[in-house]
Amino acid sequence: MIGSIGGITEIIISILVFVLLIIGLWFCKIYSFKAGIYFFLLILIHKIYSFVAPPLVGRYIDWLGDENKNLWFDMTTAELVVLFSIIPNILELVAFTFLIIGFYRYLNRRVC
Repeated sequence: MIGSIGGITEIIISILVFVLLIIGLWFCKIYSFKAGIYFFLLILIHKIYSFVAPPLVGRYIDWLGDENKNLWFDMTTAELVVLFSIIPNILELVAFTFLIIGFYRYLNRRVC
């Protein structure tokens, strides 16, 4: 019973976070805060990637093993998995970089 409640709670929280990200994107668009728009777009892409990537990457790796295909640049399967797992971190890093630079520019404009 606790497992099913935890799963339902996780789904509800994920949906709420997704809705809040869309609301944040909308507010940034209304107030013309470009850095916020980029931030929320990249975080939305990150969330979508987090839902979509695991099954797709799993199927892709299974297909590579079944077909004995060569990977790019003579990579191993483990290196490919690491590459796919780094993508969400890079998206978050770029998103927060946009946000910090945008806040810095906004505050410098208001202070000066």
